[in-house]
Amino acid sequence: MSAIPAGLWAVASDLRSAEQARQWQRSASAAAAFTVRRWPHQERDGLAVQQQLHGSDHWSASHGRADLALLAGAQAVIAGIRSLPVAAYRQAFPQLLVGASTHSMEEAQAAVDGGAHFLVFGPVWDTPEKSGILAPRGLQSLEEVVALGLPVVAIGGIEDPSQIQQLQEVGAHAAAVLRVARETDKLQALVDAWK
Repeated sequence: MSAIPAGLWAVASDLRSAEQARQWQRSASAAAAFTVRRWPHQERDGLAVQQQLHGSDHWSASHGRADLALLAGAQAVIAGIRSLPVAAYRQAFPQLLVGASTHSMEEAQAAVDGGAHFLVFGPVWDTPEKSGILAPRGLQSLEEVVALGLPVVAIGGIEDPSQIQQLQEVGAHAAAVLRVARETDKLQALVDAWK
């Protein structure tokens, strides 16, 4: 199995076609990894999106769709709170690394117990995506999850290079961005800060 990349991960969301994926890919090309979530209603469009992003030679993961990940040649699937549990993905798709999107120590521990290869944890800071849904978890909670021993990808409200240093200080393996992935210059600044 491939290594889980450190550095900046770009999160693609709500892409509806291979052409939209190509446009997104241009802005996010500096990232070490791509992840795809919120799939089109037509599965063939979802596969086209995943294939476009995987075809970029970036390490890639699919949120909740191991079938599309496998068909497109992605390296991982990320289990969410509405998807199959980690252990089910591990059993049904042994070819893939399995990550888990987590928002609390309890969820993170359950993912570790289920055999996750890596964790996505957040929101670390306030983000419009989770406004009114999830309060920021903060760096202390992130550090506690890092102590579980798996690679942890921090997510949520990451926009400034100074945040990258803070994430590295508490042991985050990588940082995932959604909004910044569409802003080439901002993303590059975060990539540079990770080095």
